[in-house]
Amino acid sequence: MAKKKKGVKFWALKIFIITLILTAGVSVISESLMGRLPTIAAAFIILFIILIGVTFDMIGIAVATCEVSPFVAMASRRIRKAKSAIKLLKNADVVSNICSDVVGDICGIVSGATGVAVAVKVAMAGDTREIIWVIVISSVIAALTVAGKAIGKTIAISKNKQIVSFVSSVITVFMRDDKSSTSNGKKQD
Repeated sequence: MAKKKKGVKFWALKIFIITLILTAGVSVISESLMGRLPTIAAAFIILFIILIGVTFDMIGIAVATCEVSPFVAMASRRIRKAKSAIKLLKNADVVSNICSDVVGDICGIVSGATGVAVAVKVAMAGDTREIIWVIVISSVIAALTVAGKAIGKTIAISKNKQIVSFVSSVITVFMRDDKSSTSNGKKQD
């Protein structure tokens, strides 16, 4: 029990550091791009960031709610993507945390910060008060994010097996084939 608590504390510290570094990196990149891009292009980048957040939130919910049994049956029939699906589902807490909390929340925060940068740019170009644009743009971003995640959660819960299957297929493309690491049935180091 003490070992599990230590593992949870270590995971929390690890995810804190990862989130801090990722958010800083993504923020720097998006903020530097926003100053150079036309407002329409910046708006599409914000929509893209929101879409990434909603998509990863869907993956996190799907993995957290999906049953492992269909994939165990697929694995018994040697369907390759089943192995990665089972790994995802056995680590559902970590996968859900990374997808929903880390990537999803980072995208929400970055889209909001990027929206403020766009709002200031729009306000300076039009000689209007910045605060009005900040309120309007941040409200639209929040509404799109919340509505997107609400729709995404509904889809993720009802289509969790299909989503996990698709994500597993994508992961499988990048996995090393077990046959390449074996010779005459024995694993090589």
